Amino acid sequence: MSEIQQLHVTEQWIREYARSIDSPLQFFQGKLIAPSTMPIIFWPFFKETANQDSPVLHGSQKFLYEEPMAAGMLLDCELALLKMEEKKGKTRKLTLSTYELTCKCEGRLIVVATTILIQVGETNEKIHHS
Repeated sequence: MSEIQQLHVTEQWIREYARSIDSPLQFFQGKLIAPSTMPIIFWPFFKETANQDSPVLHGSQKFLYEEPMAAGMLLDCELALLKMEEKKGKTRKLTLSTYELTCKCEGRLIVVATTILIQVGETNEKIHHS
């Protein structure tokens, strides 16, 4: 599975996100740059992750930047599901999904964000008490 979205990174968007995580504003070559974790707020733009039918938690995240994400960039972002793994317990199952979000600007790689999402669900197994 892979999905592509185009996102325009504005100064206002960066300022709002930085304020929400209590991060200082940073500039590079005179342009406002996004906090390194900003790609996590791109998730709602992708159908695959916006329509989850059970609780989803972020397990882990890794961000690898080639250059800073700056205000004014028009990003071509591709979200790809790399791996799904299911772990079953007695009453719950956990589905671990590894996603890779790749964002480019004018063909230049900006960031690759790898995230493991943990989805919690019920198992179909019956619990027997002795």
